[in-house]
Amino acid sequence: MSTPDFREIAGHLTDSQLTLALQRSGWHKFGGQVGLYTRWRLESDSQTSGSQLLIPQDRETDDYEDLLSQAVARAWKLGDNKIRTVLERAATLHSLGDEIKFHKEAHSRRGTIPWTAGEDLHAGAHKSMVVAAKIRKSKAAYFGSSNSFLARSFLDSVLMGQTEVGSYVVTAYAPPDEVFSEKKLRPGDTIPLIGQHTGREITLGLVSALEAARESVDHFNTSGSTYGFVENVSRGFCYELTQAVRSLIRDSDGAEVEIELNSGEDLFSETPPQRHKLEFTPSDYSVLERAGSLLATVARPQPVTVLGMVTLLERPKAGNPGVVRLDVLGGTSARKMRVRLKVQDYDLAMDAHRNNLALRVTGRQELEGHFYWLYDPEIIELINVTPQTPGVDINSGDQDPLF
Repeated sequence: MSTPDFREIAGHLTDSQLTLALQRSGWHKFGGQVGLYTRWRLESDSQTSGSQLLIPQDRETDDYEDLLSQAVARAWKLGDNKIRTVLERAATLHSLGDEIKFHKEAHSRRGTIPWTAGEDLHAGAHKSMVVAAKIRKSKAAYFGSSNSFLARSFLDSVLMGQTEVGSYVVTAYAPPDEVFSEKKLRPGDTIPLIGQHTGREITLGLVSALEAARESVDHFNTSGSTYGFVENVSRGFCYELTQAVRSLIRDSDGAEVEIELNSGEDLFSETPPQRHKLEFTPSDYSVLERAGSLLATVARPQPVTVLGMVTLLERPKAGNPGVVRLDVLGGTSARKMRVRLKVQDYDLAMDAHRNNLALRVTGRQELEGHFYWLYDPEIIELINVTPQTPGVDINSGDQDPLF
């Protein structure tokens, strides 16, 4: 077994991972200072000072990397084949999390890529990561602005790696164990039992969605049927994903997405980490364009003028914007509509609710999950609607929560 580059190994390890490796290899902690360092020795050599090593814990100190490299070297020298195997695996893994690589091949001079093709590569990677989070919360043919909080929270914790030499790759590192909530939690809120998703679950969702995209395109190419486009929505195939993959393959000779699942526990697994690779070609572009057009028509945003009764109101405090729910009387096929209103318009909605008046508002209707929202509301006015209006029940007592 050749001697590896200990500094390289240390660059792929954390002190906690090295600690776990020592524990599993018969080492014993016998001292240290909390938060600064721990001292370790082999249990079989408890009286020999030459069989000891120090593991740093404070990553903010200037010599942290040097001390960790020295600890790795000592563990290699003094340890058995078990810990050496772990350290060798560390050289091929990393502590940054699940790795997602977006690779684009473009016909250009060696070492270059057309500027617009590079922009599309980054855009495709970004769109793919957003889709990964959105489809974890719910499945839809078209998302629009829905599930945006979960997507933003996830992207805030994803790291971007350096572009690899000689290729055009955008690398994302997603934290596998971090938990992301579907909605913002206020101070003092109890963490809900549902609506929480790990980074690993989101990453695996991207794998499923890309596989569905690949299968949908292949099914269309062999059968000419668009059935797979809608059928695979349940696996994460959606309008936004078609846009993401089209960005990856636009002006290219081909593109691929490679996903490798990595976590600290993978160091101690006897099997190699899971790897998934999905490839797309320029010929897929037109099929994905057709799929996107079909999926977008399922829930395309549309301008509407809605007439409805205000049944629920919610805002953080007086003088702030708020959200109201309308029981729709006309203007759209939606039965209920949620609208986020400015302060003055919210006060008008309160008047409508108090006086049993209908609210007429114009805006852009979008379907988010199971809820219809009206964005950019304007031309708000109060309308007197009598309880005898055919098909209208303005005193319905069976109300669902606003959210």
